[in-house]
Amino acid sequence: MALLVPDTGENLVLEMIVNKTAAQNWVLRLFSSNTTPAEGDTAGTYTEATFSGYSAATLTGGSWGAASGGSISYAQQTFTHNGGVTSNNIYGYYITQTTSGVLVLAERDGSAPFALSNNGDNVKITPAITCS
Repeated sequence: MALLVPDTGENLVLEMIVNKTAAQNWVLRLFSSNTTPAEGDTAGTYTEATFSGYSAATLTGGSWGAASGGSISYAQQTFTHNGGVTSNNIYGYYITQTTSGVLVLAERDGSAPFALSNNGDNVKITPAITCS
């Protein structure tokens, strides 16, 4: 499935372009709800993962690669189950602003769900945005 920038993210990006809203770092989160991203979504639409060892990943602004050809990307992030008792099925990821918590974008993986239930089970995400 393609990356979706919902209405909340579109409005946020427009406000950042004209410097009405200050940019913030982003937080990459996995979701365990069987959700297909849609335009009207908010961060509350998604159920964040809770598997043992899970922690959301902060994507700091200065660590994104240089934009080129209308694309920008971030280093791959790996989320690994640590062998504890809590497991989840993972359907995709969503990104929120660090301070405001506003939903910026979301993507469901076309091969989902992925079971993270055993020590070492993992999901790898390489955040990237391409303008067309």
